[in-house]
Amino acid sequence: MAETTTITLPEPELFREQAIVWANQFRVFCVLDSNNYQHKNYSGKEWILAVDAIEEISENKNAFDALKKFSKDKNVFGFLSYDLKNEIEKLESNKVDGLKFPLLYFFKPRYIFEITGNKLTVNRNYPETFELFEAISKQAIPQSESNTKHKLQPRTSKEKYLSNVKLIQQQIEEGDFYELNYCNEFYTENAALNLVETFLKLNKKSKAPFSSFFKLNDKYVCCASPERFLKKERTKLISQPIKGTARKGNTAEEISLLQQQLANDEKEKAENVMIVDLVRNDLARSSKAGTVVVEDLCKVYEFETVHQMISTVVSEIDTEVHFVDCIKNCFPMGSMTGAPKIEVLKNIEHYEDFKRGLYSGSIGYITADADFDFNVVIRSIFYSAEEKYLSVRAGGAITYDSLAEKEWEEILLKMKGMLEVLNAKIDD
Repeated sequence: MAETTTITLPEPELFREQAIVWANQFRVFCVLDSNNYQHKNYSGKEWILAVDAIEEISENKNAFDALKKFSKDKNVFGFLSYDLKNEIEKLESNKVDGLKFPLLYFFKPRYIFEITGNKLTVNRNYPETFELFEAISKQAIPQSESNTKHKLQPRTSKEKYLSNVKLIQQQIEEGDFYELNYCNEFYTENAALNLVETFLKLNKKSKAPFSSFFKLNDKYVCCASPERFLKKERTKLISQPIKGTARKGNTAEEISLLQQQLANDEKEKAENVMIVDLVRNDLARSSKAGTVVVEDLCKVYEFETVHQMISTVVSEIDTEVHFVDCIKNCFPMGSMTGAPKIEVLKNIEHYEDFKRGLYSGSIGYITADADFDFNVVIRSIFYSAEEKYLSVRAGGAITYDSLAEKEWEEILLKMKGMLEVLNAKIDD
């Protein structure tokens, strides 16, 4: 078994970018980047890059059982697609899928690079570590001067989207459900992109705490997620759902004002509380009785481009429950579905015109000790290099108090940074 080697980096930020450029020669890699964002209690790994698959699973059925077997006593990285819901409940997905990611994919990497501060740890021995370090340090960072503009068309037109919001609200009024997360896809079918360059730009712009970059064969996802789905630390489960978004502002005074407005917004708080209740119920399925606790409720956090309202819910795991079942019992995450979950899952399939796939799924890792940390795949750019298919998705929670035009504006706000990185606009 390979030992680890630690190197002091003179320029950690540069090395991170060079390492991603280097990793792109391989068929599979995964980057997880916290962008030095420090949560008071539950910060994740600062930066980690997993490269090349020694072993892998790619599953479209019985995925959770396969993951239990595959992840035993291994450090693995991978993703879970939203449409695993069909395995958990009696549901189906028959909409357009331009990307075709597998439902679940995990790999045991050949190389693991982890950076904390200016210290690089590599899972290799001398002298291979220094050979890798030298190869990575020679990589040139892509600096494209391309002025290519991309026009993305909505899968669901604005007119239909607004109409559907009103239909969803009618169902809420009739008592079918309380809240439904309604999303749209914006895409083009003939896009030529350098995805390494795209991710580096997006990551610099967003500095999101749960950023990730995943390559699987010709498929890529560049993710600037602000949201954690689920983390396991020994016997503790942590979920941090987001509901509530506001623009950032340009001056200190405006930033403070917008934070206060979001913190006091009764509609946004109601959305958040509904999802917190759902998360509490999901966690309770895997936890010791009486241990589910809301540590933070509707707390506003400042990010590079937006403010977000985030709650933190924790619990103690029931020792009889397998850690993979902890994930399954909470999946898909309540912040991307609504409440009650099964009913809204059925209705999401009715209203949305695309197959979510990896969008509103999760990317992360599982350790050999059965700890894990997974994000929520939002604020993401998806790309199939073979098909030249480019896709950006966004949505929001529809409640009784929602205003259809404002929901459309929120979608555009959430996509703003991604559209700027892509030099793209929505084709009306």
